[in-house]
Amino acid sequence: MTIMVIKPGLQSTLQGAPFSGHRHLGMPAAGAADCLALALANHLVGNEPDAIAIEITLDDTRFAFACSTVIALTGAAGFLRLNDEGRALHAPLMVKPGDEIHIGPALMGCRSYLAVSGTLDAQFLLGGQSTYLAAGLGGFHGRALKADDILDWRPAKSKPALHRKTPRKLQPVISDKYILRVTEGPEHGLLSATSRQLFFEKKHKVGSRADRMGLCLQGTVLATTNGSQMKSAPVFTGTMQCPPDGEPFLLGPDAQTTGGYPRIAQVIRADRHLIGQLRPGSEIQFVRTSPERAAEIYRQKQLLLKPWLGTINLW
Repeated sequence: MTIMVIKPGLQSTLQGAPFSGHRHLGMPAAGAADCLALALANHLVGNEPDAIAIEITLDDTRFAFACSTVIALTGAAGFLRLNDEGRALHAPLMVKPGDEIHIGPALMGCRSYLAVSGTLDAQFLLGGQSTYLAAGLGGFHGRALKADDILDWRPAKSKPALHRKTPRKLQPVISDKYILRVTEGPEHGLLSATSRQLFFEKKHKVGSRADRMGLCLQGTVLATTNGSQMKSAPVFTGTMQCPPDGEPFLLGPDAQTTGGYPRIAQVIRADRHLIGQLRPGSEIQFVRTSPERAAEIYRQKQLLLKPWLGTINLW
């Protein structure tokens, strides 16, 4: 069972669950940048929420299918066409041998997820299969997809229900303006009093330096009392660092495991999947919350999603 990549777009990779238990080796979590969009796509085709799917970044892509299967697309894609006929996102779609799909570029947001009923063949290393581009491991030979690549997959034992459609209230709003809730980071107190105020009052814009490693934020230059230098300390997806130039840097799923700049904030777990939809020019407003409130927000989000997706973990 195969899928041919006709047009891979800017950066398309195989992504699913993050890597776990290897941070002491310098291995980041990696995995799908928007784990909620991934889970929604996989649910529509009957896969596990964190099963490997194709993560598509910004650009349009094309794929051809050699066998019949069911697919689903979620995320930021501008459109989905089957043999040049429009089809809906957030709904299962039956494809037949020789069919070609065209996924439109993201007009807002950044990433889309194409799930295929069954199991996509991906390299297995360190207990995971997601692509970590910096080290060239996992996914499809550790790299982004190229034209004429052939993806192997094993069909599911049973066909998913074709009448499913993600409920409207659970379809994430794709936008270029986001509110991200954060807790104060360990070195938040190193910001000057003015900078602490500005960080939450001013809107921040994603600059041109933006990828799975992280995003540079522009609009407000922050000042620290120590010149932004410190001993390296653990960092995670969603950690906000303040480098010497004062422009905050928001770490993504492929970011390093330690860093030497003050950790001024941490995006809460319930909102972290939104980082995967940020692109150059996206506008962000940060809202402060407490660790206790962050935990409660996460529980509430799980309860909201449970009737449709079951019990899932967002990373």
